[in-house]
Amino acid sequence: MNPFNKFKSLIIGDALAKTDDVFEQVKIEVLFRFTLFFLILNIPYSIISYSHNNFHFMLALAACFALIAVFVVIKKTKDIKWGIYFYVLNHLVINFIHFIINNGKLEMQGILFFLLIVLFGFLMINRIWGFALLFFILTLYFVGLYNTTTGFSLFCLQAKYADIVDPSVTPYFTVIPLLLNVFLISQFEKAKQKAEQQIKEQKIQLEHVNAEMAEQKQDIVSSINYAQKIQYAVLPHEETIYRSIPLAFILYKPKDIVSGDYFWFHEIDSDNYILVCGDCTGHGVPGAFMTVIGSNLLNQIVIDNKIYQPSEILHKMDELLNMTLKQDKDRSRGVQDGMDLSLLRVNKTAKEIIITSAKRPVVFIRDKQMQDLKGSKFSLGGMRSGEKVFEEIKINYKEDDMLYFFTDGYTDQFGGAKGKKFSSKRLKDLFFDIHQSTIPAQKQTLDLEIEKWRGSLEQVDDICVIGIRF
Repeated sequence: MNPFNKFKSLIIGDALAKTDDVFEQVKIEVLFRFTLFFLILNIPYSIISYSHNNFHFMLALAACFALIAVFVVIKKTKDIKWGIYFYVLNHLVINFIHFIINNGKLEMQGILFFLLIVLFGFLMINRIWGFALLFFILTLYFVGLYNTTTGFSLFCLQAKYADIVDPSVTPYFTVIPLLLNVFLISQFEKAKQKAEQQIKEQKIQLEHVNAEMAEQKQDIVSSINYAQKIQYAVLPHEETIYRSIPLAFILYKPKDIVSGDYFWFHEIDSDNYILVCGDCTGHGVPGAFMTVIGSNLLNQIVIDNKIYQPSEILHKMDELLNMTLKQDKDRSRGVQDGMDLSLLRVNKTAKEIIITSAKRPVVFIRDKQMQDLKGSKFSLGGMRSGEKVFEEIKINYKEDDMLYFFTDGYTDQFGGAKGKKFSSKRLKDLFFDIHQSTIPAQKQTLDLEIEKWRGSLEQVDDICVIGIRF
């Protein structure tokens, strides 16, 4: 690294690293180069001033220290805005002093220096600052005009303090601000073009990344769509359920293509069947994995091992779920997920139903009287230690009795005029309002109500509602 770049890195390296804004970096570069250029041009001016007048030499020296102080401010604050404000303040103070000692008279040198500060405001800060500085400079110009052309002087300093008037050096003094104006504009334009090129390159890179992400998204969506087919293949066909339970409906609404909710059915014989409504931890792909595990465990327990007692099914499922997810061995590595579900066993001959549940309530309606059958406080799976109890509720059903299972996706959905949850109470009231309607009408009403409630809001969870009329 050459000495210039080392010095540049020392002064503005931290400020450049602090921001990702390309145009902010441009301003830091421009301020550094402009200040350094100004400082270099100010050195000959200081030497000439020393040979003419001690007062002007002190002014020139003060201007040099002020420019060096700009570097110090940038280095210490690591913030371009403080460097800019400090430079503007110094420039105004120095030029205002020259304005006063010349009794308001503005030669070409003074006009160019004032033009420089206005350009600095527009290019390095913003339009508001630019116009504010322009207004200030114009005010000084008219004050100076009044002071020099009328007999009513506002201020009058001795001629010995005025700027040096020497034909041999005056052109040099005029060239300095002219060069500074040209340098500021050229450096800003050069840096601006560099920034625009960087933005263009970043845009191309971003478009490339977006194209890759779109392709990856398409692959992921395709995979999830295929996973949906697998999940639906694992779930029982609704037609199979409706053949055994003609007066039943299943409202199944996944949040993200695949679902963390599931239903399961097994017909023990022509007079007995078991129906399950489950809600696994999470939704989307993780939830869908859990539904496959849940369905397979129920197949193993009920179909393979022929365990038909509802409470025993839940105990066995809890045990196998802990083993499958390694929750019974290494708690630090085991998956903490589990599931809540409601299980129903029906004996058509005895007209008896047995309900057991893991943290999911069941709604039973008979003769316009609604019962809220509370489930067990225990979920299936998870890291909870201690004995779990899954109580059984036995009911002898009558014709036209209605039973509803539901996961928490329906009740937790945000919506309505105030963006609140649908709530369990509102859902149970809806069950009561529709329980005498036909089964297809009940399903349609439940679907329409949750969509109306949700409105334009995102669906927050998977939804599964099962209704049975005996």
